[in-house]
Amino acid sequence: MDFDLLIKIVVFAAVAYLFWLACQPRCAFVVRITDGIPRISQGTATPAFLVEVRERCIQHGIQRGTVRGLVRGKLISLAFSCDIPPAAQQQLRNWWAISGWGAPIRRA
Repeated sequence: MDFDLLIKIVVFAAVAYLFWLACQPRCAFVVRITDGIPRISQGTATPAFLVEVRERCIQHGIQRGTVRGLVRGKLISLAFSCDIPPAAQQQLRNWWAISGWGAPIRRA
């Protein structure tokens, strides 16, 4: 294989990867669940949200997992690891919407 072609392929792959990273939604917060206990590992989430996540962990027997608050435009939506069952995901989404935490982000 031609060395110049190899360099072009590597540069193209690196640029494509950086573009893909730039297009990913950023996290407003990350909550990690370890031994059934949710803790904030990045960003800021309210104590009320952590209580709700804890209650879902107890109800569904969740011992580990991740809940992310993803910034999508002017809204924050929730994303879950595969460790969190669909029923718990929907209950948290419902709570999120009812509690008003899905409201637009206010920028100063």
